Amino acid sequence: MAEYILSVDLGTTSCKTVLFDTDFNMVATAKKAYDTSYPHQGWAEQPAYQWWRALKDNTKEMIETSSIDPAKIIAVGIDAFSTTVLPVDKEGDPLRPGLIWMDRRATKQAEWITENLNDETWKINGNVSDAGNPAPKIMWIKENEPEVYEKTHMFLHANGYLVYRLTGEYSMDVSEAGLSQFCDTKTAEYSDVLLDGCGIDRAKLPPIYNCTDVVGKVTAEAAAKTGLLEGTPVIAGSMDNVAAGLGAGVSKGGEVFISGGTVTTNNVCLSEPKYNKNLHVYPHIVPGTWLTSGGVDFGGAGLKWFKEEVLEEESFAEIDKLGDTSVCGKSSVIFLPYMVGQRCPIWNDNTSGVLMGLKPTTNRQDMIRAFMEGTTYGSRHVLSIAEEEGVEIIDVKITGGSANSATWVQIFSDVIGKAIEIPGAVDLPPLGIAIAAAYGVGAIKSFEEGIEKIPTRAEFTPNAENHEYYSEMYSVFRSLYENIKGEYDKLAGITAKFSKKTKLTGD
Repeated sequence: MAEYILSVDLGTTSCKTVLFDTDFNMVATAKKAYDTSYPHQGWAEQPAYQWWRALKDNTKEMIETSSIDPAKIIAVGIDAFSTTVLPVDKEGDPLRPGLIWMDRRATKQAEWITENLNDETWKINGNVSDAGNPAPKIMWIKENEPEVYEKTHMFLHANGYLVYRLTGEYSMDVSEAGLSQFCDTKTAEYSDVLLDGCGIDRAKLPPIYNCTDVVGKVTAEAAAKTGLLEGTPVIAGSMDNVAAGLGAGVSKGGEVFISGGTVTTNNVCLSEPKYNKNLHVYPHIVPGTWLTSGGVDFGGAGLKWFKEEVLEEESFAEIDKLGDTSVCGKSSVIFLPYMVGQRCPIWNDNTSGVLMGLKPTTNRQDMIRAFMEGTTYGSRHVLSIAEEEGVEIIDVKITGGSANSATWVQIFSDVIGKAIEIPGAVDLPPLGIAIAAAYGVGAIKSFEEGIEKIPTRAEFTPNAENHEYYSEMYSVFRSLYENIKGEYDKLAGITAKFSKKTKLTGD
């Protein structure tokens, strides 16, 4: 008898729900968009009701259109964007919109942690204090919305809220422990030292579960609203990035997946946690493994900006063709892709994009290639840090929009000096959380059993001559940034000074 797994992938702009069979073939899918509110500069909020509404609507639609018996759905798994803070009362009702990952209002609180708890945070949690993380956000709520803090029964992540709506059980999954700033990343347990230091009540935080643990079962009320069968098991789930990692087939130390989207995220699987202030680190779905990561915060977005603002009407397909016609090593243009500031690995809010090496002979094909190369140098930087920590990189996979460009993937391979595979699966987070759910209910006996069913779409190997060229260019890329760090700060100061004036002298 055929059986199925329901995956819920809660993204920043939409919720995608996917039904897989136990061979992890996609059977049905539905998607609902929603909005983000930006009440003030640096704030980013989403009301939790829209997540629940999207899950309900998607699930009903899929069950109806696929004509699948809900009794054959053996598990539900939910992944979501990370570092959300959603306070709920004793009835589980949200007390305010959730502060999502983009929310930066807690800068003051994050700086306070750095100044007063830096050694403890580093030793226990292993991540740099950042305004986007839950501990500073909860501190902000306590200081600025004390009535909300007092009424809060539980602070939940986004996937934890949806698990609660389905099961009536509160939870947090281990993948959120690292960036929480109030957990021990090695053990994925709450740290009384960090909680007390931040003034956060432990009683307001839910139990922590392994990602694959069954937290509860679909209640009668949730069944009536979603079309699911009462009693269907629901696992704790995970943040979207680790779900994407498992969906790419990453489960062992030294395996890498690069997600080449708006942000290019570079993720290295570890068999033991390694704390490095240049990178994030958090538990993976697979017990006994962690992911360390760093990105290029305007990676794919940089090429999109160049396409729209400079080349205007060109399509991405045309961009790819033009980039392919530029010969590696012909122009030696270097692009620093840090156009919107940069988090790890350099942690500098004042950066901007820089082009070096422009000549009268430089053409738009060379510029396109430089934008592609700049992102890949950023990826090499992250992987180099991991290698310096003793990690042997054994396998690299790439996903996202960049993976749709054979030219760009070949550049990644040449710059990094590693063979690269493109997984055949299109939606990696839903696939990864489906594998986790299948493992959680015993439908598969190992993660490898699920990974073996992930097809490979294409493979790329590095060109030795190109790799030698790119290694020398990468050295210039790194030294260029180091040499102009002070100028970035000066430029930011000038911008701040004169942007406040309505008219410059002489205009």
